[in-house]
Amino acid sequence: MKRIINIGSLNLDKIYQLPHTPLPGETLTASSNRIGLGGKGLNQSIAAARAEAAVIHAGAVGPDGEPLTAALREAGADVSLVRVRDTATGHALILVNEKGNNSIVLSPGANHTLTINDLDEAIGQGHPGDILLLQNETNLIAEAIRRGHAAGLKIAFNFAPFDPQAARELPLELVDILFVNEIEGAGVAGAGDTGRILAILHERYPAMLTVMTRGPEGAFACTPSGEVLHEPSPPEEVVETTAAGDTFIGFFLAELLRSGDLGKALKLGCKAGARCVSRPGAAESIPTLGEL
Repeated sequence: MKRIINIGSLNLDKIYQLPHTPLPGETLTASSNRIGLGGKGLNQSIAAARAEAAVIHAGAVGPDGEPLTAALREAGADVSLVRVRDTATGHALILVNEKGNNSIVLSPGANHTLTINDLDEAIGQGHPGDILLLQNETNLIAEAIRRGHAAGLKIAFNFAPFDPQAARELPLELVDILFVNEIEGAGVAGAGDTGRILAILHERYPAMLTVMTRGPEGAFACTPSGEVLHEPSPPEEVVETTAAGDTFIGFFLAELLRSGDLGKALKLGCKAGARCVSRPGAAESIPTLGEL
């Protein structure tokens, strides 16, 4: 059985419900606040595991990170490569407005303490054809891409959060599947229109499958042959969008490994992402395959 090896971030989220995103100099009183489990890495591993894929999660937490490893374990992911460091666990400050949209500030913490040995241990668990999943919330991303590619793994990279400097330095030509939303896609391609973004990335990286999520519009995919597919998002009442993209990625990759059918993967990813936004929270809002 092919597996997903996720070298990914693990965060304790601090979530505040606000009437709107604060303006410069503005102070707002939150109507509610809570601490949740998150990080794009954690969310994507939990989503893939709940989509019934075999998942190994590699990453790092601080001494207070046990709730994160427990959540991964409960979802069915292998946590034997999650390391405990003296550095504080990474955390995110998430501001959610009354429309359910969010703004996020990250503090990397232990997510930026990964070593070359950590990478080699994780990649060494894989076999050719397995997927190495990465996000831009940990350190050593370029090295992970190079080492994973050399080991024959399929590289899936979620370029979030987008960083212009990283876009110039990362070996994106070695990435097999690139996940972006409209903001990240525009940043990588230097264009704002969906069709133009996909065309530019296909021209620049012809062997890459590019997948762009566009919220309520669903998802678009451009294959190495240049074919563009679109899957609309099922209608759901939006409560909070925090983990929607991560949920899409986990379910998309699980279905792609299971059936190899890109259309089915897009459909399942959109369905899972839509269900996710109908609930509050990050990891706790991710559905199971049985629900869908």
